[in-house]
Amino acid sequence: MKKISLLLLLVSINLLNSQTINGIVKDSVTGENIAFANIVLKNGKGTYSDEFGVFQLEIKNFTTDTLKISNLGYESKILALINLKNATKFEVELKPKVENLEEVLISSKKIKYTDKELLGDKKEGNIGVTSLIGYETAIFIDNPKEINGKLKRIYIDLKKRKNAEYIATLNIKIYELDSINNKPGKLLYNENLYVKPKNKKYRLWLDVKDFNIAFPKNGVFIGVEMVNTFGKVKKYAKFGPMFRYTINKDRNARTWSNYHNSGWKGSSIEHTKFKRVKTGISNPMIGIEVLYPKQ
Repeated sequence: MKKISLLLLLVSINLLNSQTINGIVKDSVTGENIAFANIVLKNGKGTYSDEFGVFQLEIKNFTTDTLKISNLGYESKILALINLKNATKFEVELKPKVENLEEVLISSKKIKYTDKELLGDKKEGNIGVTSLIGYETAIFIDNPKEINGKLKRIYIDLKKRKNAEYIATLNIKIYELDSINNKPGKLLYNENLYVKPKNKKYRLWLDVKDFNIAFPKNGVFIGVEMVNTFGKVKKYAKFGPMFRYTINKDRNARTWSNYHNSGWKGSSIEHTKFKRVKTGISNPMIGIEVLYPKQ
């Protein structure tokens, strides 16, 4: 009887401590709502603001947990949940980042980009890997010529997810190489590039030539984040399409993942036991078409 009473007491305390918070994310300068901002708790649970900047999240631990709000082009903000316990609805203002992104054209003399090259794993791959909403997958693409160029197009090889209930929106990001940690570093383009893919096996192309995005001597990371733009969906909803992976020739791990902008972690896949897949390390089939100055 004492055990049952203690269990009921613990459940009651947990329910009293659980609360759904409602917030809205805004630009601190313009006052405009920020759509699809990343909202993540320290314990790992995350969501997005909707197209109007509004979000809702269930909180179970107000005492020690924190809330991180971030979006491309803005400085992240971390809030202690203890200060939000009695708030029914609150606003979060994000300050726009002011940073000098690397420029492709650095002289008054106009550079003619005439040499073109397609970079990425040439080997055909058909390993379907399902990513999750909130995760960003980034792959490193080396610069074989070791001279500065600019990006013309980005491609992503996708595969149909047969049991998909929703189609995710893809947010494409471009990073320089953090040569010390060998992971994505600073952004080379500070705007969201949203693409709505098809749930089928095909190569999706994104033309970025007019954005003048640099392709540095030491290569770039191309990141692809799966975003839910449908709003509230049922728990464990299945989103498509899948990424196509292949066993890369050099068998190096070049893939990183980032959940709701909470930090990069290595995520290349090592295959050791599958009968239909050769052993080795696989990475997503994401690549770029590059323009180089005329030599």
